[in-house]
Amino acid sequence: MTTAPTMASRDVGPALMPLMTTTERADPSDVRMSNRLAAFSLLFPSRSLSRAQIGRMTGLSRVSVSQVVSDLIDHRILKESGRQESAARRGKRGTLISVDDSHWSVVSIDLSQPYLIRGAVLNLLGIALASAEMAVDDPGQTTPERIADLVSRLLAAAPGDVLGIGIAVTGIVDGHGTVIDSRNLGWAGVALGPAIEKRFGLPVTVSNDANSALLTERFYGGGTPNTLFVQVSTGVGAALLLGDSVVLGPTHAAGEIGHVVVDPAGEECVCGKRGCLEAMINVPRLSAVIASDPSQRAQVLAEAGRLLGGVLAMPASLLDLADIVVHGPAEIVGDSFLGSAEAELNARMGSALRRHIPVRRCNCGDGNVLRGEGIAVLQAALGKL
Repeated sequence: MTTAPTMASRDVGPALMPLMTTTERADPSDVRMSNRLAAFSLLFPSRSLSRAQIGRMTGLSRVSVSQVVSDLIDHRILKESGRQESAARRGKRGTLISVDDSHWSVVSIDLSQPYLIRGAVLNLLGIALASAEMAVDDPGQTTPERIADLVSRLLAAAPGDVLGIGIAVTGIVDGHGTVIDSRNLGWAGVALGPAIEKRFGLPVTVSNDANSALLTERFYGGGTPNTLFVQVSTGVGAALLLGDSVVLGPTHAAGEIGHVVVDPAGEECVCGKRGCLEAMINVPRLSAVIASDPSQRAQVLAEAGRLLGGVLAMPASLLDLADIVVHGPAEIVGDSFLGSAEAELNARMGSALRRHIPVRRCNCGDGNVLRGEGIAVLQAALGKL
């Protein structure tokens, strides 16, 4: 989540409810933003609560809850959606508040596929209202101009007002929408966010694709506030959620596990080293190896899973993680791959002090990057109201 507002003292980006860890006197605008995110996070994506319930669950005062809810209703982010079935206490039934999915839409773009630019118009609940795709013969043909063309098509199909544009890419993205390094796209220092924002006059977020997919798993797929998410595709990347905050790192390079060397004599990687995890277990390579000898499929996938499990053991142990999720094509990320990754992870971490850690397949598959980038846009908007 690279363009959402964060405190300068922190190397994490908020998921929907940021942790306030600074001891300095809070700026009133920061307090208002935190209150908005705290209230909204309880309702997103499809929960209905009364103002009193929001106050009890967030610890906000009645006045603060009233101000936050009124502000978000005025901006068509929240809405009043009926009355409680029964009053929890004496008195009239409370008015329920929920996310308003009838006004705003979001344009979301996914650049994580090697030969395809995918896009969708989403409402605030992540439901696709329109979609469009653009095929490219080579990943190097993915240019800001082509992305802008797809955005134009989607904007034309968007009903009502557009809250913003979100773009998810492989690689490292800074806090201003510039793609610092994307080896799979052949980009370095591409100011994608500013270019798209100048073209359309709308707020633009640019995020790492694994961070986007992680948010979908968190809010739609049963992920926990402390989740390690791994994306296996043309490349291999990870995203980390701690205390419901996406860890970005001081140079926005957190999660780049794909370039950890697992076999110094292994395949050459796009980064120039040999035997990087990404070079060894990327989907095109595994698919080609399996195609050359289908009888070795289970063995090839088990070895790939073992390599991944070995790399994940250190962060899982260091951070005491218990929710590890892997996303990738079903023909790759299946029982052999996941079972081997889980076995290797636990073999390296095993002790009487630790419980067994499962490695599971993600619950949100196709479209998870698009939906997650929609959340990134929504988060950024909440921080700027």
